[in-house]
Amino acid sequence: MFLDDVLKVLYAPHKVFKQIVANPKYLGVIVILVLFIGLQIGYEYSQFSNVRLELTSPVAGLMQTNINATNWDSSPNLELSNNFDDYFNNTIYVTGTQLPPTDPNAYYSLFGNSSLLMEATNANSVIAALTNTSNVDCSPNGFQNLSMTIKLMEPQSVPQNVTLTLYSLSDLNYFTYSLTPLISDVTLINQWNNLTIPLGPNVAGWSEHGFPIWTNITSLTLQFDYSSDSNITLRLGALYFRGQYVTPTQYDSAGVLVRFLQIFPLQFLFTWLLLAGIVYIILRVTKNTTTWKPLFVAAGFAMVVMVIRGAVNIIATLAMPVIYYPFDVSFGLLINPLGTIYYPMEAVGALTAQAQTIVVNSDAALSIFNNIISGMFVVSYVWLGAMTTFAVKAVKPEFSFSKCIAMAAVSVGVTLLALAFFLFVV
Repeated sequence: MFLDDVLKVLYAPHKVFKQIVANPKYLGVIVILVLFIGLQIGYEYSQFSNVRLELTSPVAGLMQTNINATNWDSSPNLELSNNFDDYFNNTIYVTGTQLPPTDPNAYYSLFGNSSLLMEATNANSVIAALTNTSNVDCSPNGFQNLSMTIKLMEPQSVPQNVTLTLYSLSDLNYFTYSLTPLISDVTLINQWNNLTIPLGPNVAGWSEHGFPIWTNITSLTLQFDYSSDSNITLRLGALYFRGQYVTPTQYDSAGVLVRFLQIFPLQFLFTWLLLAGIVYIILRVTKNTTTWKPLFVAAGFAMVVMVIRGAVNIIATLAMPVIYYPFDVSFGLLINPLGTIYYPMEAVGALTAQAQTIVVNSDAALSIFNNIISGMFVVSYVWLGAMTTFAVKAVKPEFSFSKCIAMAAVSVGVTLLALAFFLFVV
């Protein structure tokens, strides 16, 4: 019987609300609540299946370990130290801080406040070795790139050769790659140079020695060769593996589910209580007596429009392209009141130029999806106002429709404001 009432709310609200008020039962509202939670979780998971977040090794928060001099060895002619006067500054907005994007404390410096300083006197070749990369997987399913930031200080000429070596489990098994073409521009001396080196068995340019495997990269070396003896000063500002992408649910499936199970029941219950409570208060203030339970149950049945909204939102994810967010964007992603993922515009200025372009292009690619979600949001609350009108009419049949519409409009409007300003969910 209650299932019939739920369906009739959609096509015959003027009739069914009279029956609901006459015999108010919570079971139908519980069914609506369960459907709402299920569809909202389905909508978020469907949306997240089209979102890819970039992973790094080391993870953000530990990236500075790869440029800490204590983690490096070197050739006898090279001295390594931590330089706190000149370092590569890359700050990102992190949502985990629970601070707004305008708060400077919401930003985190990825590589700390130092760089790795390499100095040699009267040398023409130096080697620096990162002794432990924590068994990085650089296979086609793993990290696809190695990023590093280098500043050439002395001499005032570029190296004749720069070689990157990746070791796999043993010093006898390694891959080599020439970085010379990437830092051959003499005009870039005394500037931070951002290098991105492609990795994996399908990438040209890598030479194989022994029996290395891309699934286990355990250490690396950088060798700089110059044409003649000179004083050599180099700075390394960042070094990390990147280019592996996962969905948010792959990254933290349990955490995502727990968060949604916390948010959506509260969202429904708070909206339901607010909607019914405001109508009840209006009736009492205007000295119109009514009983709480019939009104409360009727308001709960009106919430069935949110179930329809959830179903349409799931369908809308079909219009959503797959979006790839780099790691420096991933840590600042938020979910707006409509349940869609986004990066706050207030924090875009802190991103690199490349990351800013990705954010702008992603927003453009998501425009159709976001327009559907926004349109359905407007429709759902207009529809909820209509349903609330019928609920008020059923509770107070002596009221005119214009009076019922006014009460419903005020109730839905105040509910929206309360949700927006106090819960930030709608």
